[in-house]
Amino acid sequence: MIKEINIGCASTNTSYGRRLDTTLIELNSKANVSALFTSNKFKSAPVQVCLNHIKTKKKGRKILAINAGNANAATGKKGISDTKKLAKEISNLSGVPISHILPFSTGVVGQLLNLKSLSLAFNECFKNLNKNSWNDFATSIMTTDTKSKIIKLPVKIGSKKYHIVGVAKGVGMIEPNMATTLSYVFTDLKISESILKKMHKRICDKTFNAVSIDGDQSPSDSSVLVATGTSEIDVKKNITKIEKDIFSVFQKLSEKLVLDGEGSTKLLNITVKGLSSELSCKKIAMKIANSPLVKTAAFGEDPNWGRIVVAAGNADVHEFDIEKLSLKIGKHPVLVNGNLSKKYKENQGQKEFKKRKINLELSMGKSKNSFTVIGSDLTKEYISINSDYRS
Repeated sequence: MIKEINIGCASTNTSYGRRLDTTLIELNSKANVSALFTSNKFKSAPVQVCLNHIKTKKKGRKILAINAGNANAATGKKGISDTKKLAKEISNLSGVPISHILPFSTGVVGQLLNLKSLSLAFNECFKNLNKNSWNDFATSIMTTDTKSKIIKLPVKIGSKKYHIVGVAKGVGMIEPNMATTLSYVFTDLKISESILKKMHKRICDKTFNAVSIDGDQSPSDSSVLVATGTSEIDVKKNITKIEKDIFSVFQKLSEKLVLDGEGSTKLLNITVKGLSSELSCKKIAMKIANSPLVKTAAFGEDPNWGRIVVAAGNADVHEFDIEKLSLKIGKHPVLVNGNLSKKYKENQGQKEFKKRKINLELSMGKSKNSFTVIGSDLTKEYISINSDYRS
């Protein structure tokens, strides 16, 4: 779908049997790359190496190297050494400089890499470059995901086309800054590195950094945006539409992450508006998304709107004023300026909470500021998955 991107996948035949769990993605020499990583101070070895490699502008071919099953986090100097060793092997295979190899790992924390199996698998990945598909790539990065997450968006402007492909994984340990465990979005547009990085940050702040499943942030979270520069579309002339299209791919991936959250049965779409700043709106929306009482009410399909209001009040936003608070569940007004709506009926809320996607809107003032956070419910299955993850 996107020219000059070669995908090669293989299996280490370890954590997931014969399932694909390693991938190399070869990028063309014109490609520009933007990468954002977890703000968790406890960063995995690959994230530390990647941060060092991404510092300087890369001219020439680049390779993304990804393995699933082992996060290579909390592995100390040995973990960093192992990451560098694999990068060197990939560099020797491909002729791509080590600093142009960007490594990513996801999976169990606190275990050293099985270098032998990974070395063999990456060797096989290199042989398979240009033989594997986007779907193979999406499958290869899964851990506790129940399904692969991929979005493909072809766009036509006049007689010319451009494409956007997004792939992500992550169903638990998901919390903003970065919000997804691993995500990769590619386009064939010709976007300069500086514009790409600014665009990436803006989009992430409204998508992946506005997602929460369990309030825990992975030490491996990474988001990559790649522009290969092969499309003839005039980016400068169409920049508004282009950013909107890339945003839509990030947003759809974010929703897929939540809908496949560990044990998730509901997507909570929480919009807060009207406060003096977007940050204040986000703070309240995130407090609601992370409230165990709100999440369990969603799982039980109980429109217990009191829990929503209480969570909002606990966000420690100084301008919170109950007399200015209006709440909607779906399209149904529950509170209007702090008073119970005469139009609201309990069965309306129950009907909304039975849906897969629950929309909540809190209006808290007259400003145009708003922020939307998406979250999930909290289920018995989530506890079951995370109580025996390593087994």
